[in-house]
Amino acid sequence: MLVVKDSMVLIHLAKITLLEKSCSHFSDVIIPQKVFDEVVVIGKKKEYPDAFLVEEIIQKGKISVKTLKNKDFEKRANQFNIFGGEAEVVALYWQEKANLIACDDDNVRNKKEMLELNIIGTPSILLSLYRKRKITKEKFEESINKLRKIGWFSNQVLDAMLLEVHKNG
Repeated sequence: MLVVKDSMVLIHLAKITLLEKSCSHFSDVIIPQKVFDEVVVIGKKKEYPDAFLVEEIIQKGKISVKTLKNKDFEKRANQFNIFGGEAEVVALYWQEKANLIACDDDNVRNKKEMLELNIIGTPSILLSLYRKRKITKEKFEESINKLRKIGWFSNQVLDAMLLEVHKNG
């Protein structure tokens, strides 16, 4: 399964120490150059620990950095008010005919039907890892609590994930 990941998914999964495991969960993970620049190049300059972790996982070959060859795909994303790293993520998804976009950006997520994007976010990745028994219930709950502290996701989304696990085991 080919997955294109955006900056926030990389950062969130790195912060909850599940980036490498999530990359192993999907058979092929790619990111565009702009996402690499946003997360690794700029992140290392600012000495963010997750930037070094993302770079290490790229060096291990678990994530590949791909060049966008068809700029028309990026221009198409721009027409829908999607720019920067997110535009390259969407464009790379189309270019590579990927199966999924791992994206936590609401702007992109809100346009998924219109743009025919198959999107998964960090909380759903956690749920998938748990359901496939790649993480324990304790690690799942710990990760949800870390995401809550990060503050990117609404309590409603995180509570729904916890409820799903408690209700269905």
